[in-house]
Amino acid sequence: MRLRSLLAATGALLLALPAGTPVLAERPVADFARMPGIESPGLSPNGKLVVVTASIGGEQALVIIKADGGGIVARLPVGDADLLGVRWVNDEWLIATVGTEVAAMGGPAKATRLLAFRVDGSDAHFLLDKRNGNVGFNMSDVLWVARDGTPKILLSYQTSYYRDKEGFWPQVAFVDVATNAFSKVVWPREGVLDWYADAAGNVRLGIGIEREGLRTRALYRESNKDNFTEFGNARYDEELIVPFALMADGSAITMSARDGFRAVYALDLKTMQLGEKLFSVPGHDIESLYLSQGNESVRGYGYTDKAWRTVWVDPSRKALQAKLDASFPGKSVTILKTSTDDRVVLFKVGSAAAPGAYYTYEEGQPLTQLALENAAIGTRAQNPVKTVGYTARDGMSLNGVLTLPAGAEPRNLPVIIMPHGGPAAFDAEGWDWWSQFLADRGYAVFQPNFRGSTGFGKAYQSAGAGEWGMKMQDDVDDALAFLGKEGIGDVKRACVVGASYGGYVAMRAAERNPDFYRCAVSYAGVSDLPEMIKYNKNFIGGLGTADYWRNRAEDLSDVSPINHVDRNGIPILVVHGKKDRRVPFAQSQSYADRLKKAARRISSTFSPKETTSSAARRID
Repeated sequence: MRLRSLLAATGALLLALPAGTPVLAERPVADFARMPGIESPGLSPNGKLVVVTASIGGEQALVIIKADGGGIVARLPVGDADLLGVRWVNDEWLIATVGTEVAAMGGPAKATRLLAFRVDGSDAHFLLDKRNGNVGFNMSDVLWVARDGTPKILLSYQTSYYRDKEGFWPQVAFVDVATNAFSKVVWPREGVLDWYADAAGNVRLGIGIEREGLRTRALYRESNKDNFTEFGNARYDEELIVPFALMADGSAITMSARDGFRAVYALDLKTMQLGEKLFSVPGHDIESLYLSQGNESVRGYGYTDKAWRTVWVDPSRKALQAKLDASFPGKSVTILKTSTDDRVVLFKVGSAAAPGAYYTYEEGQPLTQLALENAAIGTRAQNPVKTVGYTARDGMSLNGVLTLPAGAEPRNLPVIIMPHGGPAAFDAEGWDWWSQFLADRGYAVFQPNFRGSTGFGKAYQSAGAGEWGMKMQDDVDDALAFLGKEGIGDVKRACVVGASYGGYVAMRAAERNPDFYRCAVSYAGVSDLPEMIKYNKNFIGGLGTADYWRNRAEDLSDVSPINHVDRNGIPILVVHGKKDRRVPFAQSQSYADRLKKAARRISSTFSPKETTSSAARRID
């Protein structure tokens, strides 16, 4: 089932709640569920073309459009593969990362490839080092793209699934995107999983693990002509310092949460020690850095408090932001990309209560609107959004995003608690079509940033260690209690809805706290944590996977919803895509099968008359 079809299914379940739930609003479900007009736009170096994921006839397609709004130039063939990302190499060539699932090591594993496209659509081919006799399973880690106009990249890639084979450890080659010619510059090194290149195309640094797995391994050199030297690094359980960028002058910068919140530091590549703190935001993590075209300088950085913020330190970029902001008062303007000469700008305009629109601007020319994010709604404000704080039962201060129905008094509203996925992620004020759809139907929607969420510092995230299904789950329940205490929500009319980790929360709520909620909806949820260990071993070679999952809770089986289906006490809608490669379809299928078996067992203990009771209906 497509993700957006979940809206209709969710609405059907929620609207089946008892009297007192909201009446259907005027706006159709399809207005919210429609695919975005365009997504993830990328501007060509000369600023003349934009590559986008576009909605054409209800299907997603990779297309190139003119930056001046002149229409489609080419449609690029991706087929049924997962499109994971796309970027320009030069004005004539692009590369797209695509993913697929293959059989390896007795189970499914994830394979990635790079597809190269000529801009006019006349050529499309995979980038594969066929001389190795093995095309590999990770062929998509691009370390560097030439800035001289040639179609060359540095590619780090693996040629084996098996850790005992040399090809499991990545090698690096210069690749001509146009001709598929490979020229190797770094051979595999046992333990080194990640390579880093500077702005000139020198592979300067390799980071990985020692053979025993107790300490990280680091290799360093000045240029491609030099040999690597090895030096000690952090223990595997300490913060791993790696470069964010290698600068044009040979220096490096990184991000670290050494002082509690992620900040930007200078980095000594020879020792991997942090130097001067360059940029920080009190009380918040820096999430992004924006560099000049040739990595000569930092132009700005981004972080989130209640909403996304960009801070420009480059005077010309600061002036550009102010000019665009003045053209869209009351809106949020996000600069996405500029041409190499900075004359053409690609940016997005939106708000938390309205879908966005994408624009281009060229100096001396009028603004060009490329596309609306949602053509049915346009840029009209829908339901108000705000960030609120609340306190967990153990006293920890938390926050979340509240979306309320427009025009309705925020008193005793039916409630949707909607925890985010990850769980190493967070929700902030921004257009969210799930929340807006539900608020349009009259619900108060709350997205709690439970402990374990990112963005609010190391202590906030670390508080979730070992707390899957326990304190992290309490935080979600405490969000509902908060809405009831404030008089905003009617706690007797509440449903928990989520995807991925949020889907896990919904499953867990159905068996752990069925008295708190009237229903639950899980999309692509994790139901069986021990099974995820087995699955993820194959996904990433097994390095650290088991430890990661075992650190989610003291007893993974005990907090796995699949083992407690007999306790489910509310209706639950389970939705999952069969091609999901992050959380396998079997996580929901097995869970649903056990629910059905449990329902039959419970039904058999009642007389025909009794099977209409809530006890028998509780896991229908």
